[in-house]
Amino acid sequence: MTSITWISPEAPVDTARLGGKGAGLVRLAVTGLPVPAGFVVAPERFDGALDDVIGTHPGSAAMSLAQLETVSERLRTAVFERSAGRPALDDVAAAYRRLGDDAPVAVRSSASGEDAPDHSFAGEHDSYLWVRGLDDVLVAVRRCWASLFTARALDYRRSAGGLPTGAMAVVVQRMVDAAAAGVFMTLNPSNGDRSKVVIETVWGLGEPLVSGLVDPDRFVVDKVTGQIIHRHLAHKATWAVRDPDGTGVVTDEVPADRRDAPSLTDDQIAEIVACARRIERAEGCPQDGEFAVDDAGVQVLQTRPETVWSRRPPTGVTAGRSAMEQILHTITRAEAPGAPDDPT
Repeated sequence: MTSITWISPEAPVDTARLGGKGAGLVRLAVTGLPVPAGFVVAPERFDGALDDVIGTHPGSAAMSLAQLETVSERLRTAVFERSAGRPALDDVAAAYRRLGDDAPVAVRSSASGEDAPDHSFAGEHDSYLWVRGLDDVLVAVRRCWASLFTARALDYRRSAGGLPTGAMAVVVQRMVDAAAAGVFMTLNPSNGDRSKVVIETVWGLGEPLVSGLVDPDRFVVDKVTGQIIHRHLAHKATWAVRDPDGTGVVTDEVPADRRDAPSLTDDQIAEIVACARRIERAEGCPQDGEFAVDDAGVQVLQTRPETVWSRRPPTGVTAGRSAMEQILHTITRAEAPGAPDDPT
């Protein structure tokens, strides 16, 4: 049995086998949304690499962060070493060749608990961009497997009351050569208004935005009429782009004539809003997601349920919170056990 599931409208949506991110991408494909071509590596043929590692995994309840870092390094090294030669890697090699012998891809972790309504491991596991060549792809897949045991993930499971380790699928998708990228929310994160779509975007790849390193352009759009009712254009001095040597990502200066120009056209904004509305209808609840724009148009990279405002009446105001800040709050704090039920 192959461990590969292609991201396509015909694929079964199986979170246990595809992880949160992989299952979300298949749901997007089933809905007919534009999603980069790729596949998901299911975890079942990798799990044998964890057997003796998990058996020696010490309890982390009383550990300091420094101790967690030490344990994490040992566990990740053990998983990476034991994952060499696993049968799933033969499946990955065959699937990667279908994408192209030297196709540039993103290799992204997709844990079984990722992007769940009650817990989310956003940012806790590893992802790699602009990976090309079979050897580098296989190494990136193995590093994603090992990232089940990053110190961040260990700490998150501890803070969530001792969540089980779970399983790790891996998503491999063709890279989008993004002219611009960003995030969207199908409600306004400032006040929970579900009649709006909020889009934040930067030139190039979206990683600096997700990491909070840059000030994005911001557009607030009426969900019903499609009218852009607010624009904020940021000064965009730097961007993340493909390394000219061919592998990985580098930070470079944005050309001077684009630094204060809008990173999206009105037509592209309309296309993103149409995708956001379609996703919300299909999923049945407010969503936040990530996208990239290339010569072919908008590509949807990820979507997940919004879990703060969608669980309460849209009252009150969270002054100054951006869409990206709200997304990070939603997926890393709002559902943590014992967290105050407070959108601020």
